[in-house]
Amino acid sequence: MVGRRRTCDHRAVWDIPDSAEKDRLGRLRVHLEAVQRIAGLGSWEADVRTDELTWSANVYRILGLPDTVEPSYARFLGAVHPDDRRRIARVHVDALEGRAAYSIEHRIVRPDGTIRHVHEEAIAEHEGGEVVRLLGTMQDITDEMVLTRNLVDTESRRRELLHRLVRASEHERAQLAGDLHDGPIQMLTVAAMRLEHLGMVESDTPDWLPDAVDTVRDTVVKLRDVLVELHPRAGAGAGLDATLTQLALTVVPDLDVRAEVDGETSDAEDRAVFGIVQEALWDVREGKPSRDLDIRVAAGDAGLEVVLTGSAEPGGSASDLLGRAGLLGVRERTEGFGGRCTAEAEDGTFVVRCLLPRLDRSAVGARG
Repeated sequence: MVGRRRTCDHRAVWDIPDSAEKDRLGRLRVHLEAVQRIAGLGSWEADVRTDELTWSANVYRILGLPDTVEPSYARFLGAVHPDDRRRIARVHVDALEGRAAYSIEHRIVRPDGTIRHVHEEAIAEHEGGEVVRLLGTMQDITDEMVLTRNLVDTESRRRELLHRLVRASEHERAQLAGDLHDGPIQMLTVAAMRLEHLGMVESDTPDWLPDAVDTVRDTVVKLRDVLVELHPRAGAGAGLDATLTQLALTVVPDLDVRAEVDGETSDAEDRAVFGIVQEALWDVREGKPSRDLDIRVAAGDAGLEVVLTGSAEPGGSASDLLGRAGLLGVRERTEGFGGRCTAEAEDGTFVVRCLLPRLDRSAVGARG
């Protein structure tokens, strides 16, 4: 009740507001209810001592109840969604016992079965260290929840579309890389080998032949660099082992591949290893009997070691391995980085070992 306080015979007496003040209070109440209705917000008050509960008009609207219904905690709790009821009862008990105010979201079920999402906040008033009153608000946030869910769904669809576009782009890039390797790179590699052979077996060769061989070799190197750029990589921060695994499954989808990296590598070393492994995978893809490939990379102070292990052709030799087009590319890439490459073939297994100097080590440890 609102009024003016005065003292009479040592007793507190409240004057009843006059008609004008009653009108003003009435208008304020109407305005408050309008604001609450627009905001989807209701207020409530629980007197712990008298067990009296009062709801504003908008609490009734949110709960879907007529304003003739007598407010009670049992009626409110009965309106709470069954799956949320125990949680709500627990926070109310905590508030009554003075342990905490609360701010919580939950669902209510209206008499017609409609489910609404609400947000409640409550604070406690104390007297003599005891909770005497709870003051709270209830806001209908269903529309906001629906909007948020729609935004999440839209974002999910957008991400799925983006992933599909990325996958399609990666497939096209991988296909282009395969065509580039199987076509121009293979033909230029064979052409360079034949020109070199011609220079060795013929005594009378044109003066321009060595330059032509160098030009063809340089072109092959540049095209192989393009292959590295064309192939999709694993996500940023995924690591070289994940990138090599993804590369292997892109080039040879049914390959049984294992990739392991020991030590930290620089970006330049990652690119070098990527190119070497890529060349080995072309060899596997081109119909060789190996359907498995074990990739091990070890980065140490002495250098960078790449070991490729797989199934060898019956009766194959080490020289045969490094003479094959795909593994020839492995050797040439390794030597291009100042390293050396060796091969072993025994008991149906081949092992190609590539040793490289450390590349751009200043970048190691600066990533991530």
